[in-house]
Amino acid sequence: MNFKIFGILGISFAVFSFVACGDDSSSGANDNETSEALGPMEMLTTPEQEATAKTLKDIAKGKLYSIEYNSDYLLDDAIETGASHSSLELVKFVYSRLLKLPTSQATKAKIDAGCSAFCVKTPDGDVICGRNFDYRFVSSANVLVQNTPISKGEFKSLSIAAMPFLDAEKFVAGSLSNGKMDISPVIAVPYLGMDGMNDKGVFISVLSLDGGKGGAAQHEEGKKPITPSVGIRFVLDRAESVEDALDIFKSHNFFADGDSSAKSYHFIIGDATGHTVLMEYIQPEGKKEWVMNVLDGQNFATNMYMSEGWEKFGVGADRLEKIREKLAEKKNVLTEEEAMDLLQAVSQELDPKEVTSNTQWSAVYNLTKKTVTICVDKDFTQKYDFAL
Repeated sequence: MNFKIFGILGISFAVFSFVACGDDSSSGANDNETSEALGPMEMLTTPEQEATAKTLKDIAKGKLYSIEYNSDYLLDDAIETGASHSSLELVKFVYSRLLKLPTSQATKAKIDAGCSAFCVKTPDGDVICGRNFDYRFVSSANVLVQNTPISKGEFKSLSIAAMPFLDAEKFVAGSLSNGKMDISPVIAVPYLGMDGMNDKGVFISVLSLDGGKGGAAQHEEGKKPITPSVGIRFVLDRAESVEDALDIFKSHNFFADGDSSAKSYHFIIGDATGHTVLMEYIQPEGKKEWVMNVLDGQNFATNMYMSEGWEKFGVGADRLEKIREKLAEKKNVLTEEEAMDLLQAVSQELDPKEVTSNTQWSAVYNLTKKTVTICVDKDFTQKYDFAL
């Protein structure tokens, strides 16, 4: 199935297409697309939000939806007001500024990320990045966000957002298409992205880090705060290169999740030139403040620290070794199919005691062609292909 939307007379122009395909070449998108049953939208505040919400489509049996986002999510306001200091403050900002929802309903919000990621080249020279998003949601409704910027100088992007971070009990598989639940909260998806790529060929993916020395927090005077998901949104909107992405993080104070988090994060960032870095936050010995450490050329990661002296901290050492061995064997050259096979090899089943368990989606982004292939909930026989 392909669908396209063309704007006229000054309205935004966007193209968004997807194809679903399985091992049986005769299967197509219509075999998996769920009939639309959008619920009420009573908490929206603008016509643009309503137009955006009405593009919501169920494309993978309630486990993956798509949305064409063309509404203002007030990114600069979120940063300037300090709402991007923690996930709770960020969701309160969304509920009070973007929606007509009481901030008291934000109490279950918590944004996190497990995961494995890598960037390599194909035999044809395309730059691709593979990413598993792992989290212990038993059931989840996730949204592929096709973002068309409304501000000059920003870029189109594709990203994948995890709705259960707003409320894991509420946003389960199928919840956004049951025809009963108010779907207004989908307006929050720009702030729930865990990985993505923009039309300049910049890719970013966040991975959590545990077992270190507390939670990453920076307090440099004169800098505004950003959390992981806000950083991802900022990069997708405004970075043209890895260097631009790093400058965005350098110019802000990074908070894992406010001042009381027990963990840190690192990010795989790549661009269409083939430049890839691993950027993680560490706390130097004897220092109070956390600092950004950039491992230039490091093209894979799981949930293990990789900065010198920190390698013993974290989880996912087995996944890290599998990726390391495969990339060494293949000399950092994989086809897109091989990249997805590697993601399957390091995918995880649910372990309720382990935050970084249970692969929710696997995605292979092509930064050269600006496409992404997604498998949902460890079903690697069914692939969904999208293009910017």
